[in-house]
Amino acid sequence: MPTLTGRITSWDAQRGFGYVEADGQSHFLHHRDFAERHKAPAVDDVVNFSLGTDRKGRSCAVNARHQNYGGRLGGVHVVFLLLLLIAPTLAAVRLGQREEVWFVLVWYVLISALTWVLYYDDKRRARINAWRAPEKPFHLFELAGGWPGAFLAQRQLRHKVSKLGFQVVFWLIVTLHQFVAIDFLLGWRMIRALNVMISSR
Repeated sequence: MPTLTGRITSWDAQRGFGYVEADGQSHFLHHRDFAERHKAPAVDDVVNFSLGTDRKGRSCAVNARHQNYGGRLGGVHVVFLLLLLIAPTLAAVRLGQREEVWFVLVWYVLISALTWVLYYDDKRRARINAWRAPEKPFHLFELAGGWPGAFLAQRQLRHKVSKLGFQVVFWLIVTLHQFVAIDFLLGWRMIRALNVMISSR
């Protein structure tokens, strides 16, 4: 069955159907005719599909798949990520006084890029039902500083966002990075107070 590529020109989210245009022709598309469920259809989404018939024998689009892998990275997500990067960035600037800032910045960018690629590859494997990577490497990369890349990948690719256990570990890692950065800026005040508290018991 030949595969066509088209753009969704209208979509009724409440009723779960719309129309996709390909080669100058408009085809009916129902949400049940998607072969994937990784993101909600919307106008202007590009999808690959085949031509089939509905329950009444009418021509329609079937076996539809979004051409890209993703969700949507909105302005709120970008602002939230920038807020999360404030403390680590200030800590890196403080390290700059020790001529270590470039190493820290380059490391964060590199490990974040590698983490994003790890998510992308796993998403690709999920779509073709291939062997999947275990969760531990994802968290190791995030712990090593790749959590910004993971944050972007989760939202751009719509991957690993529905697994509660995975998300709990991910946000614990993000919180740990925030804690370390803030405590460094405070001269390790919180760590010292914690040590005193533990020693006094």
